[in-house]
Amino acid sequence: MYCMRVSYPKAEGTRFDFEYYRTKHMAICAETLKDFGFKGYILQGPSGAAPGADGATWASVDILFDSADSLQAAMPHAGPMADDVKNYTDCTPQMSFCPVELGL
Repeated sequence: MYCMRVSYPKAEGTRFDFEYYRTKHMAICAETLKDFGFKGYILQGPSGAAPGADGATWASVDILFDSADSLQAAMPHAGPMADDVKNYTDCTPQMSFCPVELGL
């Protein structure tokens, strides 16, 4: 599998509506990506250095695909996801990509 990680760093004066992100934006993502090897996602809330501690990110999500080729095929169709960002945050998302293995 292949992963696209999107993180939302906290910065002074930025906002992030986690409930909107969780309930509406992730549904837009799933609908947009469903025909491109989309396997699911792992959504993480605010992160910190210890449980319950305030941290450096508002949220992050690992979006899982069956392959890097599937992810690349999906990217030209990401317009609905990009257009929705303004509805839940004004921070600049950071993206990274990597192969993943799940051991559940």
